[in-house]
Amino acid sequence: MWMQLLFALATAALSSLFTLGLAWWFFDRHVKGPLQDHIDQQIDEAIEELGATIEQRVRQGVRAGVASIPSTEVLADTTRNVARTGADLVGLGLATLLGGPKDRR
Repeated sequence: MWMQLLFALATAALSSLFTLGLAWWFFDRHVKGPLQDHIDQQIDEAIEELGATIEQRVRQGVRAGVASIPSTEVLADTTRNVARTGADLVGLGLATLLGGPKDRR
């Protein structure tokens, strides 16, 4: 009786392994290749579509950045103020180092 049960279990296990191997072979041979080709095609289409969208958004960003640049008068005034502030800082630093005239406040 135990021998018959063991033989039945071994037969079932071998049958399951054979079925699993056959299913794996069928999938690998007939399903995996076309599925991989389809996935590659979908990825290529997505890259083309996203590439155009990204390019369009970058162009819009550059246009908006160029449009937001201040006028030449504002840039000239800002440059003068920065230069004047820098000169004042250098002058005060040199006066401190060289012992120049002291404020009488």
